[in-house]
Amino acid sequence: MTLVLIVGCIVSAVFTFGFFFSPVPEAPLTNVSGRQMMIKKALDGKLLAGQYCQSCHLLPEPEMLDKATWLAKVFPMMRTYMGMDPVAKRETLPHDLQAFYPTFPAMTEDEWFAVASYFIDSAPAVLPRPAHEPISPTLALFTVDTNTVHVQPPMTTMVMIDVKQHRLIIGDGSLNRLLITNEAGNLEQAIEMHGPPSSVAFGKDAWYVSDMGKLLPHDSAIGSVMKITWQGSTPTVTKVLDTLRRPSHVAVADMNADGREDLIVCEYGNLIGRFGWYEIPAGRKPRYHELIPRPGAIRSVIRDINADGKPDIIVQLAQARESIVAFMNKGKGRFEEQELLAFPPSYGSSGFRFVDADGDNFPDLLVTFGDNGDYDLPPYKPYHGVALYSNSRTTTFSRTWFVPMDGAYGADLRDFDGDGDNDLFVLAYFARFDDGPGATLRIYENQLGKWSASTTREAMLGRWMTYDVGDLDNDGDEDVVLGNVSLGPGIASEELTNSWVAAGRTFLVLRNHRSR
Repeated sequence: MTLVLIVGCIVSAVFTFGFFFSPVPEAPLTNVSGRQMMIKKALDGKLLAGQYCQSCHLLPEPEMLDKATWLAKVFPMMRTYMGMDPVAKRETLPHDLQAFYPTFPAMTEDEWFAVASYFIDSAPAVLPRPAHEPISPTLALFTVDTNTVHVQPPMTTMVMIDVKQHRLIIGDGSLNRLLITNEAGNLEQAIEMHGPPSSVAFGKDAWYVSDMGKLLPHDSAIGSVMKITWQGSTPTVTKVLDTLRRPSHVAVADMNADGREDLIVCEYGNLIGRFGWYEIPAGRKPRYHELIPRPGAIRSVIRDINADGKPDIIVQLAQARESIVAFMNKGKGRFEEQELLAFPPSYGSSGFRFVDADGDNFPDLLVTFGDNGDYDLPPYKPYHGVALYSNSRTTTFSRTWFVPMDGAYGADLRDFDGDGDNDLFVLAYFARFDDGPGATLRIYENQLGKWSASTTREAMLGRWMTYDVGDLDNDGDEDVVLGNVSLGPGIASEELTNSWVAAGRTFLVLRNHRSR
């Protein structure tokens, strides 16, 4: 699976932008004059919030964050984006970035005070902590294989199980390489890239690799899509697309039925990005078709979700308007946009999978929420976890169940134990690490419709962000590979972080031994 950190988390200040700004004085909200109290009564903060706070995302509710976070982090930061406070050295920014910072206020100070007071006064002092079921310390179905490629620091930007060749494909974000191992995890090949590889797509006769250009958040158009062709075991690497803004994912499909493969590219960017697809005609320049003109696209899936025989595009956006959007294929390169789901900005959309949870042959959506890198010490959020959204058979999705997990960053439904029903795998990058291994990795076995959770002490050997599920060793059951991104925002002790860096473990394999 593609990395979402670099796409979302190291960088998750990407949309909330907490690392850009210093707080403004809190006096206007803590030392309230009589005139301000009169203004507050006269102006409806909730009504004004509906007017000003959903121009680019769903309207959040006050209870989604605690009072301290609204007061000290969110509102000081958002003043800049509303033109209430000047941006230092705005004139030195690239022209396209200056547009994000208004030169005049979008609202009056009285309106600002009313909106901020509404959220802060209505917010809880502390967010509730959801309970979870007991977690067994042993993964009964899996043997944990710690054999790995070592890199310091490990910054594994993608992991992928090649189920046909029974090997692993690993993105090394520290040394900008694509690593290939055998099924035992031993390194067989390292292919140099220009920047960190974030995804690999298999075409008919080539691999396509999205190359982010550099690891940390940026808007520079230095990303690319690289094409790898093979002569036996010898790779040849050529650049197919360039000047991309931090591409997080590439997919391959024939989107206009002309018999040629097209490339669907998520340009996550930072403040600037876009999503669309490229025709790659032989001997001519690529032709771009923009579908979404804003940043935040994490990953796309090509799938015929309306059963009309044409491939549709489904993409997840983790910035601005967090959402999952489908582009229904109308033929001849034309698409109709349909928003399947949308979420408030604090949800921290971090991944999705199509699954058939109820066996009706209509794809459901398994979605994780847990990106929590907005601030140095982010609050844990009770709505972080994994949710299933069932398909009504009319491409309308509604939430069926939810499993809470702080900082959840990936999940999958598979029949791990071979009993005919789906079990749940889930991992967390922004975990409560002081809660032990069950906070960062869980397998839920479905036992007569009830979840039974287990984990392993080896879950603490890395900070897992990327993952994939598949039959790595060709024994008929589903294995799991975890990618270690050892450095990043969030709450992890210095001792634990140092241990991850020193060990240099790029991945971990959970080998399913059910069939043995």
